[in-house]
Amino acid sequence: MPVLHTASLRMENPELAVVGLTCNVVGVFFLANSIRFREPRRALADALGVSARSLLKVRDTALNNMQVMLGFLFLTTGFLLQIVAKWDMALTTLLLCAGIIAFAAAVYAVGAYSSRRAFRRLLCEFFQTEEWSFQDDMELTKEIGEVLGVPLAKDMTVEVYVHQVRQALGVQNQPKASTPAERARRIALPGR
Repeated sequence: MPVLHTASLRMENPELAVVGLTCNVVGVFFLANSIRFREPRRALADALGVSARSLLKVRDTALNNMQVMLGFLFLTTGFLLQIVAKWDMALTTLLLCAGIIAFAAAVYAVGAYSSRRAFRRLLCEFFQTEEWSFQDDMELTKEIGEVLGVPLAKDMTVEVYVHQVRQALGVQNQPKASTPAERARRIALPGR
């Protein structure tokens, strides 16, 4: 009776490994191509709000998002093909891989939760130190309310919703933003 060696149970498929590596190269190309570095002058103009308006930025963003998705799809496919090409069909290998995937999912869940909390905290810190007219940009106010979990009812007035968003941010009702001359006059008054 012939003795089976563990090497004979191993599934070696160099073709799958080569196809997997090719997928990885294509995926890396898409990911690298999606990273666009802006010219410093353009970045400064964007930051100061003086750049020319253009739809090219929106088009480029859509293209970059598509390239990132394609890149990750090709990379994942390539790595999975390499795994299949080298897999020895052992139960311990399967359990180890499942454990790694479960650990990665847990780390992702913790990271997503903590990043949302950190973002909420940063929002609160920002709006507690800056004067902001929430009524002037209701779309942004609604986004902030969504992030903070402030419910929006159809029969709710703007003032009530803004008040609830301010409360969620820990912002007291601030007076409307005044001009520099009004601020200077208030500072110059005796007893202030």
